[in-house]
Amino acid sequence: MNVDAFVKKLWALWIAVPVTACNYWIAAGHLPARIAVHYDAAGHATAWASPAEARAIALKVLVFVLVVVTAVGYLVVKSRPDRARPALVLLYIAVILVCALLNGFVWFNLG
Repeated sequence: MNVDAFVKKLWALWIAVPVTACNYWIAAGHLPARIAVHYDAAGHATAWASPAEARAIALKVLVFVLVVVTAVGYLVVKSRPDRARPALVLLYIAVILVCALLNGFVWFNLG
């Protein structure tokens, strides 16, 4: 895989930050005063946050994950360029799952 193309595809993952911010901004008027942000094994909410706190938590977690994923992507492309494509697929899957989880707090609490 071309290193420049890999780097562009790796940095494209960062689109998840404005998407998540927009998701919280669009739903802000419809969210309850308390959003459940942690659940126990039985599926009952055990921790709550305001919409602003939930947005801050989601964005901080997402930025942390993206920093780690970007670093891992650079390490893979520099050390094993032949493994860049499968690594990119796994990194995209990881970011999509984290983004879906963090945005799920908004959509789950709208209902």
